[in-house]
Amino acid sequence: MKKTFLLLGLGAIGLFAFKKPESELQGVDIMSKSLAAMGAVKTMSYHFYASERFKDNKIEKADVEFRVIASPLKVYANALKPDAAQLRYEPAVSSDVNVKKGIKINLKPTAGLLLKQQHNPIYKAGFAYMKKVLDKNLALHKGDDLSKFVKLAGSVTYEGKDCHKIILTDPNYGFVNYTIKAGETIWKIAEAKAIPEYKVKELNNWMDYDDMVAGKTIKIPTAYAKVTTLYIDKSNNLPIYQKMEDDKGMYETYEFKELKVNPTFTATAFDFK
Repeated sequence: MKKTFLLLGLGAIGLFAFKKPESELQGVDIMSKSLAAMGAVKTMSYHFYASERFKDNKIEKADVEFRVIASPLKVYANALKPDAAQLRYEPAVSSDVNVKKGIKINLKPTAGLLLKQQHNPIYKAGFAYMKKVLDKNLALHKGDDLSKFVKLAGSVTYEGKDCHKIILTDPNYGFVNYTIKAGETIWKIAEAKAIPEYKVKELNNWMDYDDMVAGKTIKIPTAYAKVTTLYIDKSNNLPIYQKMEDDKGMYETYEFKELKVNPTFTATAFDFK
């Protein structure tokens, strides 16, 4: 019998996945548990290591300490690499990111200065956006046998933690034409379709994020990644290592180290030091 999922990804089969012993779990079962775990994270702190591919296949690396409250969203980031800076983002208070880099300035989350050496804006910190990407991309296979796309590739030890290795492969990954509608931005299109903004730039001759004209046809990817590899910590079902590959190979690799789930933050935890 085919395993299918409904509107929110793997929720329909999740009720059964929790009852199985580990020896009988399949990739779909583990993915279901991981999606549920990501959705249950209310607060978190972690040391974030990123490797991202940029123009001319240059790999940029980032090293950032994060504190995140999922809802209402509040983020503190202490960036160590590529440049030292502190950032604070609380959209319920201000639409700007507060930045301390020698001096204090306020910038839009998608400002060029903030995205010069990274793919994603600060509001994607934590697991909420990754969950959205997985839910949305798996929904492309609604009605199919998900075990064909979500594979358990054994166990790995990562940072001393026993992890499931899950590989999600999208055989239909490719590129399609998209006509820009009035008022749309790359950010709005990518948010709605759960695709990477930087990949849209790449596919369209490195167009500027603001180069959006209604009626113009651009290329966009059909999904976030062609292949996604996750190391899912067996102790908490969270994907502490994530590698996304596109048609050219490694696109993004993200590592969540020193992860603390649902800590209680002090009143000053999000203040600049």
